[in-house]
This record gives sequence, C-alpha cells and structure tokens, in this order.
Amino acid sequence: MNRKEVLLLSIGVFLTVIYWLVSDIYHASTEDKIKSRIAIPKSYHYEISKELLETLRNRTE
Repeated sequence: MNRKEVLLLSIGVFLTVIYWLVSDIYHASTEDKIKSRIAIPKSYHYEISKELLETLRNRTE
C-alpha cells in the first residue's frame, strides 16, 4: 500500500466513526422523547365494604 491508499483508508475510517457517533447521539436524544410519550397505566383503587364480604361469605355457606 502506498501513502495515498493509507490516507484514503484512514479518512474513510475517521468519517465512519464520526457518522457512528453522531447517529448514536441522535438516537439517544430521540429515545428520551419516545420514552416520555409513553403513558403510565392508571391504577384503580376499589374499596370493598365489610358488609359486602359478609354477604358473599353467607351465600357460599
């Protein structure tokens, strides 16, 4: 290999690494935005009265 081929190969590797870094940074910045759009499912809190439990217990006996 002569110097010109080594120089072109080095420039190609350098540009590939720069492209890889920029695309990784872009991916990381858009991934946070995607995660923030995900809605947390609502949790419902139900209160069961003791009278209801007693009624159900009496039906099964």
